[in-house]
Amino acid sequence: MTIVSQPQKYLAEFLGTAGIVATVTGAGHMATSLGADSTVGLMMIAFAVGAVLFGAITMLAPISGAHFNPAVTIVMGLRKQISALEGSLYIAMQILGGIGGAIVANLMFDKAWVSANTTVRAVGGSMLGEVVATFGLVLLILMLVHHNLGGYIGAGVGTWIIAGHFFTSSTSFANPAVTIGRAFTDAITGIELASVAPFIGMQLVGALLALGTYAVLTKNK
Repeated sequence: MTIVSQPQKYLAEFLGTAGIVATVTGAGHMATSLGADSTVGLMMIAFAVGAVLFGAITMLAPISGAHFNPAVTIVMGLRKQISALEGSLYIAMQILGGIGGAIVANLMFDKAWVSANTTVRAVGGSMLGEVVATFGLVLLILMLVHHNLGGYIGAGVGTWIIAGHFFTSSTSFANPAVTIGRAFTDAITGIELASVAPFIGMQLVGALLALGTYAVLTKNK
């Protein structure tokens, strides 16, 4: 087993989350720049994010476990698979990575490094969509780990998020750090600041429901 120092773990969590947000933000800017219609734009964003998730998880999982998501870290903490201190530092780095990724994407497209977003997302259907998206994501990860199929997490998470862009009303943020990061851009993939807390609340509900469902599915297994 490779022994990894703590700073490397935290850097991996920062870089992975930054990459995800840079991708979803940059793809949003690119769709606008190209004048893509809503259908083509959604496809561009979905496949770009799914591809980066696969690459980032595959590359960085041996270093930090590739959480890149406070909802995942919290669930792993509740399962005693990560300490409270380490989990807190993971979450801090994920949030900083999310903000940093948005800033990098903004600058790549010659936008202001930080812009307020006005896209209202905290509405009934989208809120439920975040519960569904996060529930499926966390349950997928837990079940793959349980069945010793960790090597499939990159592909599984990537394809789940691609699918979530198309079948959930929220387009599958499913990640509190990503949600925070997306409030720092005026890209079409952003979110207004007032919608951030309600979205995160629904994501945590989905994560906890996934943990409960996992416990039922794997009882005595």
